[in-house]
Amino acid sequence: MTFVEFFTKATTTPNEPQGRQPYPYQTVFAEGDSLPELLNVPTGVGKTATAILGWLYRRREATPKIKSITPRRLVYCLPMRTLVEQTRDCAQEWLANLELSETVGVHVLMGGADASNWDEHPEREAILIGTQDMLLSRALNRGYGMSRYRWPMHFGLLNNDCLWVMDETQLMGVGLITTAQLQGLRSKLATYGVTHSLWMSATLDTSPIRTVDH
Repeated sequence: MTFVEFFTKATTTPNEPQGRQPYPYQTVFAEGDSLPELLNVPTGVGKTATAILGWLYRRREATPKIKSITPRRLVYCLPMRTLVEQTRDCAQEWLANLELSETVGVHVLMGGADASNWDEHPEREAILIGTQDMLLSRALNRGYGMSRYRWPMHFGLLNNDCLWVMDETQLMGVGLITTAQLQGLRSKLATYGVTHSLWMSATLDTSPIRTVDH
C-alpha cells in the first residue's frame, strides 16, 4: 500500500467519504530514509496526521530498511490536557479506519487517566499520548502518579526505541529544554533501538533546544 492510499483510508469519514490526500511534506516524512528533528508548518495543515500516520506507515507498510530505523513506540508529548484528548480521538479514529485498533494500542498518560498496562508489553507497537509533566517525569525516572517501584520500567521504555514528538512547543516552557537535553543524552550514551525526537510548531523557535548536550 502506498502512503497516499494509507493516508486516504485513514482519513475517510462520513463527511469525507473519499478521505484526504496527504501534502507532499507528509509523504516525505512517511517515506524518507531518515526522520527530521524539526517540523515548522502553518496551523491546520496536518502536523498531528504527519506524526501519527507517518510513524504508523513507516512501522506497518514501509520497506524493511525504513521500518528498521523507525522506533517501536510513538510518544506524543503535549502541554495541555485538551490537546491530549483531541490527539487521542484522532489516533483512535485513524487506527479504526485502518483496522489496526487491535494491533496498535493508544494509551493516554495525564492526571486522572488510566494508561492501562502498556508497560507490560514492551514488544508491542504503541502510541503514548500525554501531558509533558506525566511523560517527562517518567523519562527522568520520577513518574508522577505511579508507584516508585515502577519508575525504572517507564524510565527504560521511554528512553529506548521511541519516537518522541513534541507538539505546540511554544507552550511547553522549560519542558521544551528538558526534552532537548534528554535527547542529547540519549545520543551520547546510546540507547536500545532508535530513539529520536521531533519538535513541531507553527511558530517554532529552535533556540531552547540548543542545550549543552543537544
